[in-house]
Amino acid sequence: MQGRYGYDELCLLLSVMAVVFFALSLFVPPHWLFYLIAFVFLALSWFRSLSKNIARRQKERYSFLKIKNKIFGFFRRIKNRFRDRKTHKYYKCPHCKVTVRVKKPPKGRVISITCPKCARPFDKKT
Repeated sequence: MQGRYGYDELCLLLSVMAVVFFALSLFVPPHWLFYLIAFVFLALSWFRSLSKNIARRQKERYSFLKIKNKIFGFFRRIKNRFRDRKTHKYYKCPHCKVTVRVKKPPKGRVISITCPKCARPFDKKT
């Protein structure tokens, strides 16, 4: 494998997709279509891991990780909001639209919040 790109996260995803489509080809008609799709995923995984064009494979990996981090970041933010629901409140800055986390104040009060990004103060009712 010297001089070859090797196995990375995208190759792993392609291999897992191949296994999923192979399993689907056993149960869901048209069998040959799922089998063909699985074979394409497997061939792409092998092609990437045996490739000598390392710069191109690293670009592909970088693009994949940007998309993956965007998706996982969305779910991570939802999980953090749920975890902090009793102790913190989230507000959006009306100027730059960034989300600001604030310790939960008592109900019925107006609080002044300073945005960490644009440094503009804004008031919100709790």
